[in-house]
Amino acid sequence: MKKNYEKKRTNRIPSSVLKLVLTMKLTLILICGFGLFSSLAENTYAQATKLSLNLKDASIKDVLLYIEDHSEFSFMYDNNEVDVNRKVNIKVKDETIGSIINQLFTNEPITTQTVGKHIIIIPQNRPAEKFANQQQQQKTVSGKITDSSGVPLPGVTVVVKGTTNGTVSDAGGNYSLSNISDDAILQFSFVGMRSKEMAVSGKSSIDIIMEEDAIGIEEVVAIGYGTMKKSDLTGAVASVSEEVLQSRPVSSFEDAIKGRTSGVQIRQTGGDLAGDFTISIRGIGSVTGSNNPLIVVDGVPLFSSSFSTINPKDIQSIDILKDASATAIYGARAANGVLIITTKKGQKGKTRLTFDADFGIEEITKNYDVMNTEQQRQLFLAAFTNSSRSTDVYDDPDNEIWQIDTDWQKLGTRTAFRQNYNLGFSGGTEKTDYSGSLSYLDREGTLLNTDLQSWSLRINVNSEINDWLKLSTNLTGSHQKQNVAQNDSWGSNGFRSFVYQHSYTEAYDENGELTAVNSTAAPYFGANENPLINLLLPTRERDLSRILGNAKLDITLKKGLILSGNFGSDILSGYNYTYLPVYSIGRYSRTEGSVTVGSYQQINWVGDLTLDYQTKIDNHEIKALAGFSAQQYIAKSSSTTGTGTIDNSLNQLSNQTDFSASSSDVTAGLLSTFVRLNYNFANKYLVTGTVRRDGSSKFGSDNRYGIFPSASFAWRISEESFFQSNKLIDDLKLRTSYGLTGNQNIGDFAFISKSESANYIFGNDTSVGNAASNIGTSDLKWEATVQFDAGIDISLFNGRIYSSLDYYNKKSKDLLVSVPLPMTSGVSEDLTVNLGSLKNSGFEFSINTKNIAQRQFSWTTNFNISYNKNKVLDIGTNSLGEPLEIQGTSISLSSQSPNLTRAGHVVGGFYMYQYIGNWQLGEEEEAAAWYSGAVPGDPKYADLNNNGELDEEDKAFVGSPHPKFFGGIDNTFSHKQFSLSFLIEFAGGYKLYNTARNLFSRGVPFVQNFAEVADFWTEDNPTNKNPRPSQGGTTTTLATMVSTRYLEDAAYLKLKNVRLSYDLPPRLLNQKIFSSARVTLTGTNIITLTNYLGLDPEASSQSSLLSAGMDFTPYPPTRLVSLAVQLTF
Repeated sequence: MKKNYEKKRTNRIPSSVLKLVLTMKLTLILICGFGLFSSLAENTYAQATKLSLNLKDASIKDVLLYIEDHSEFSFMYDNNEVDVNRKVNIKVKDETIGSIINQLFTNEPITTQTVGKHIIIIPQNRPAEKFANQQQQQKTVSGKITDSSGVPLPGVTVVVKGTTNGTVSDAGGNYSLSNISDDAILQFSFVGMRSKEMAVSGKSSIDIIMEEDAIGIEEVVAIGYGTMKKSDLTGAVASVSEEVLQSRPVSSFEDAIKGRTSGVQIRQTGGDLAGDFTISIRGIGSVTGSNNPLIVVDGVPLFSSSFSTINPKDIQSIDILKDASATAIYGARAANGVLIITTKKGQKGKTRLTFDADFGIEEITKNYDVMNTEQQRQLFLAAFTNSSRSTDVYDDPDNEIWQIDTDWQKLGTRTAFRQNYNLGFSGGTEKTDYSGSLSYLDREGTLLNTDLQSWSLRINVNSEINDWLKLSTNLTGSHQKQNVAQNDSWGSNGFRSFVYQHSYTEAYDENGELTAVNSTAAPYFGANENPLINLLLPTRERDLSRILGNAKLDITLKKGLILSGNFGSDILSGYNYTYLPVYSIGRYSRTEGSVTVGSYQQINWVGDLTLDYQTKIDNHEIKALAGFSAQQYIAKSSSTTGTGTIDNSLNQLSNQTDFSASSSDVTAGLLSTFVRLNYNFANKYLVTGTVRRDGSSKFGSDNRYGIFPSASFAWRISEESFFQSNKLIDDLKLRTSYGLTGNQNIGDFAFISKSESANYIFGNDTSVGNAASNIGTSDLKWEATVQFDAGIDISLFNGRIYSSLDYYNKKSKDLLVSVPLPMTSGVSEDLTVNLGSLKNSGFEFSINTKNIAQRQFSWTTNFNISYNKNKVLDIGTNSLGEPLEIQGTSISLSSQSPNLTRAGHVVGGFYMYQYIGNWQLGEEEEAAAWYSGAVPGDPKYADLNNNGELDEEDKAFVGSPHPKFFGGIDNTFSHKQFSLSFLIEFAGGYKLYNTARNLFSRGVPFVQNFAEVADFWTEDNPTNKNPRPSQGGTTTTLATMVSTRYLEDAAYLKLKNVRLSYDLPPRLLNQKIFSSARVTLTGTNIITLTNYLGLDPEASSQSSLLSAGMDFTPYPPTRLVSLAVQLTF
C-alpha cells in the first residue's frame, strides 16, 4: 500500500504543495495508526495465546524455548540479570503465555514487556526502554529504517547475526542496539521486504533502506557490457537469481537453469559423468552449424562449452538474453541467444566462511526389461524352426545351460557414491571486497570402472583504488580427471553391451575369473564377448585443466562518464590416455596391446574497451555505450596410437613398435565495434538501439564483416497518470523489438580449398602425394537471423505476482548447407554454400507468485511454459537441380536413417515406413508380391503409394524430434527453520527413435531381446505387436528396417528435484564459531511419468540436429539422493 500511495503522490500531483502536505500527513497518520494497532495486536495475542505443557526438572531456558517453538514469539533477556538456568516443574493446561511466565518467576522481581513479536524479560528496577542500552561499556549502534520512498518502517526486526540479541524499530523507524562488537553483522527483516545484512565495521550509526520483496521488476540483470534493472528492459531477458541458486540444490550448471526459465531447453547427449548436454534458446537457428548459445562468464565469451569445469556454487546469477534487442550487442555470435554467467562477489565486513559438505548415492533410474533364459529358449526354438535349423538343444528345457539366468545389467552397474566439498569465503573493507572458493568433487560412476574427480579454486577481488579508479579481477582454476567407458553409436560397448548379452551366459568361472563362451555352436549361437572384458580391463583416462579469468579497470573521467578496459582469457588443456591390454579369454583375445595418447589446448583471449555515458535531465535519462572488442581463439591437438607390446606392464607409448599420428592447428579471430543507446522518458517510454559490426577470420575477405542492428521500445503503462488509481497492478509494461543477429559457429576456413595426403598409381608403383579434399567457396557469408518479439510484463499485489508473456518470430537465412558433389569433382567433401532458410515462432509464458508471505510460513511458486514451431523454408537444390534433402545418421544394421531434413518440414524430422502390424494367414500372395520372401508373421508397412510394393515412396514424415512445448513448475514452502521445495519438469509434442528396441525387439535371437518380444507372432497367436522370430532372412530384414514400430511418443512429466532443509536455531550452535548451520536432504530424478519405453525420454544421443531424437543410451541416467551440511562461520 505504501508503494502505491507514494507512486500516486509523485506521478499524479508533482507540483501541488498542498496535496503533498496532505499526503505526508495521511502517511504519518497511517504509520502511527499501524504502529499502535500492531502494538495492541501483539500484546493482545500474547495474552490470548494459550499453551499446555508438562515439564519436570526443566530449566527456565528450556521452558522459554518450548514456548518459542509453539508460538510466534521469541524472548530477549540478559543472562547476567535473569536466572534462566534455574530448574522448575511446571504443569499447565490452556494457560496464556503471560500466566506461564508469571508462574516461572513467582516471588522474583521480574517483569516483561512485549515489543512486536518479542517478549523482553527484565528486572523490575530496569525499564524496558533501557534494555537495549545495557552494558554501557560496549558499542551502541543505532539508526533509522525506511523504505525506498523514505517512509519510516516500524516493526522491523533487527538482530545481531548468530545471537538472540535484537530489537524492533519504533513507530519512527528508529532502532538502537548495544553490546555490539565492531565485527558484528546486523540482520534486518520485515514482512514484504527483502532481508538485509549489514556489517558494523566500527560504525555507531547505520541507516537502512529496505527494498520491497517484489518479484522480478527490481532485479538487476546482466545485459552484456553492463547491467540494468528489469523494469527498464526493452528486450526479452530471463534470469536465475542468486537467491534461487542459493536456496536450491544445484549440483551442476544445467541444474541451475533446467526447467526454471522459459524458452530455454536443455537436452542430454549422453549420460556420462561429465554431463554432456545441449542448450537451445527459442528453437533451432541453424541446420548444419552449431545451435549452442554464446556463453559469457564475467565478461569473457567462451569458445568451449565445457560446463563441467564450472563450479555451480561459484555462480551468483545466470541471465539469458533471448530476443534481438538483448542479444545484438554480441552480433555475429548471438543468433542462438546468449547466456551470461556472473560469479559471486565479496561483501564488505569481516571475513565470512561457508563450508558445504554433500554426500550422496546414485543408482540407475531404470533398467531395460529383457527376456529371462526360458523366454530366450522359446525364442530360439521358434526362430530356428522358422529358419529350418536344428532345434535339438532348444527342445530340451532341462539342459543345464537353461538353468543359468545372469542379470548382466546388474553385473555391469553399481550403486555409486559421491562426495562434494566446497569452502567459500567473502569479506572486505570499505574500499575493497573479495570472495573465493575451494571445491572438490569425487563421483563414482554407476557403470563399473568409471569415475570423476574435480578440483577448483576461484578468487574475486574488487577494489576502489580512489574516487575515479576501480579494479575488478576474477580468476578460476580447475582440474578434472575422469575414467570413462567406451561407447559407439550403436551401443555395442558401454552400458548397452550388457543388454546385448544373453542371460544364459556367465561372467565369471568357478575361480572368479572373467570368462567367455568358447564356441559358436548351439546354444551359444551368436554369443558375444563378455562385456566386462571391455569395461574392466582397458584404461581410458581423460584429464582436463582450465584457467578462466579477467581483469577490468573502470576509470571515471567525470560524473556519468566511465572508460572501461577488460581483458580476459580462457585456457583449456586436455590429455587423453587409452590402453587396450593384451588378453586371452575363451575364444576372445588381443595379441598386441594398443596405446593412444592425445592432447589438446585451446587458448581464447578477449580484450574490450568501452566508454559508458549516463545523464539525466529532468525526465530524460540517456545511457550510451560505445566499445571495441578483439578476440582470438587458438586450438591445437594431436593424437598418436602405438601398437606392438605383448606385455601389459609396457603400457606406455614409447614401448610400442608401430605408430600412427594426426594433429591439427587452428587460429581464428574476431574484431568488433559496437554502440548501444538507451533512452528513458519519465520511466514511461523506453527505447534501446544497438549496432554491432563484426569481422571474422572464418570468412573470405569479401564477406568478412557483417553489421547487426536492433531496435526496441517499451511502454510502462503503469507510470501513466491515468493508471495511478489502479491499486491492483504495480507495474505494467508492453515491449517490442526487431533486429538482426548472426551465427559464425561453422567449420574453420570453409572458404579455402584444402588438400590432404593421398596415394596414387604411377606405372607399377604406389606413390604418396596430395589431393584436393574440398572446393573452397570464397563468397561464404554469415548465417543471419531476423527476429521480431512482442512481450508484456506485469506485477500485481505489491509484487506478490510477476508474470511475462512473449511472442517471437525468428527467420534464419543464408544457412550454411553442405551440397553433395558428383564423383567427377574429384573431392571427398561436400560443397558448403549459403542456401537455406528456416523459421521458428512461438510463445513463452512465466509467472512467479508469493502465494503466502507470513513470518512463520511462506509459499512461492514459479511456473513457465514455452511453445515453439520449427519449419525449414528452403535448403536449395543439388547439382542436378533437384530439391536438396539432408539425411541424418544411418543406423548400421539397416543403413537407413530415421531423420530427414526437407523444405516444408522440421529440421531432422522423422521420415520412415509406417508399421501397421504383421502379415496374417490368408495374405500369403499379397505379402509375397509386396516384398519378395515375405510371409505371414512378417512386419507389414503401409503402402502409401498403393502400388502393392514396398519402396521408398512408402516413407513419410511421421513426427518431430523437437518438443512443441516444455516447461517447469517450482514450489518452495518455508515454515520457521524448515524449507521444502520441489521442481517438476515437463515436455510434449515430440518423439524419440528408440534404437535399443530397433536392435533388441526384432525377434532375432543372436542378441538378447526385450521382454515384450515374448508375445511374438505364431499361427496360434496372430498378434500385431511383434513379428515372428527368425534367424536371418526376409523376416529379419523387414524387422530391422527403420519404421514407426520403434518411434515412440516421448512426452514426460518429471519430479526432477525435491529438497528438504532445516536451519539449526542459534541456540544449538556454538555462536563463537558458527553463525548458521543448515542440513539438506535432496532427491534428484525421483519420478518420471512417460509412455516412452527407453531409459530416458529426454535422451538425444546425437549432437547434430540433423539426427536429433535418436536414443542410443550409451550411459543410463541416474537417481541421486544426497545429504548436505552447510556451516557459516
